[in-house]
Amino acid sequence: MAYIFTKLIHVTLFSSLLLAAEANIASPQTLHGGIVQSFPGITLVGDRVQLEAVYGHAQIISCMESELNVQIKWQSLPTDRLLKLTRENELDLIYPMGYTSERDRYLQASTWLTKDDDYFVFKAGELQADYLENGQAKNRAIGVKRGSPQLHYLQSNGYQHIHQVYDYQQLLPLLKMDRVDMLAVPQPLAEQFQSDMLAEATEYNLQLYNYYTRDAGFYLSPEFADANLSRFNNAVIQCRQHAKTASTIK
Repeated sequence: MAYIFTKLIHVTLFSSLLLAAEANIASPQTLHGGIVQSFPGITLVGDRVQLEAVYGHAQIISCMESELNVQIKWQSLPTDRLLKLTRENELDLIYPMGYTSERDRYLQASTWLTKDDDYFVFKAGELQADYLENGQAKNRAIGVKRGSPQLHYLQSNGYQHIHQVYDYQQLLPLLKMDRVDMLAVPQPLAEQFQSDMLAEATEYNLQLYNYYTRDAGFYLSPEFADANLSRFNNAVIQCRQHAKTASTIK
């Protein structure tokens, strides 16, 4: 009887340990992520990315969480603050981010999720495409968001008169008031600006010129990348299918 009782205890303990192990495996890890404040097309409700139909951000995040068995808690902050926190391992990742050689020096980029276009935005009729192609616009006043990959491009390519703002939504008023000749912005913002101007039915429209195409996706903190880069990149490849590629640019 004692032998049977002991055996039952062992079986019970083994079953309990097995159930605990299974529960631990099934429980998702919590990650801390950041999105760029005022980035067009991506909005937070609490600490979750809101579902929207145009860019597929929520679907991408949901796919990444499923592939990695994690739950990501998001916060929205200015670009420079996000980069600092991630560099110091206070955040695990940032999304969506355009890749630059400067950022690559201190953060680990994931494999590319999307190929994103950068645009010059200007009033139609005031600049010509060949003028931009020949680099003559380098002496014109241009508005750009502080800390953005578009700013890095301008600084790296000899643009002389750069007007920096802290928020994407501060850019279009600069152009409307002729405080700058053009803007340098990511595709989602170019689409938004063009749509806004068409809706306002002003005396002028906006013209867009695609001057650069860059890889984009996630930047990872040094500690998180050291432990998870390969697995993370595999998840990115699986989740590319959810990124929207349609453009409303005319």
